[in-house]
Amino acid sequence: MKHPKRLWYEFFVTIAAFALLVVAVSLLWRNNLLLSLIMLAEGGVALRFWHDRYDLSFVLVIGGMGSLAEAAFVRSGAWHYANPSFLGVPLWFPIAFGTAGLIGGRLARALAAIWEEVSPSRATDSES
Repeated sequence: MKHPKRLWYEFFVTIAAFALLVVAVSLLWRNNLLLSLIMLAEGGVALRFWHDRYDLSFVLVIGGMGSLAEAAFVRSGAWHYANPSFLGVPLWFPIAFGTAGLIGGRLARALAAIWEEVSPSRATDSES
């Protein structure tokens, strides 16, 4: 079991990573190349620090499936992007979606560990 301070640190790091992703997309969506490079950098840094066997799969599966779904939604006319690159989706989208999947997976694990630390008896009761 990790130290409680370490768990909260991981929680806040994932929140900060998500905030960076949101701010970057919100401010730079008009520049596909620049935003793609920033998303690659954030995803690369995140994978450098979070690299257990699930992390890369979160990036690839969530990024891939999310992008395929997004392309289908755009193709069906549900919505559109102002600056699409391929299949109606911006170049940065798969990278951002994969990074969001990585962050979401890490956030879920951090929260589960915090909840287990705060109330270990409930965690063992629910497993029985």
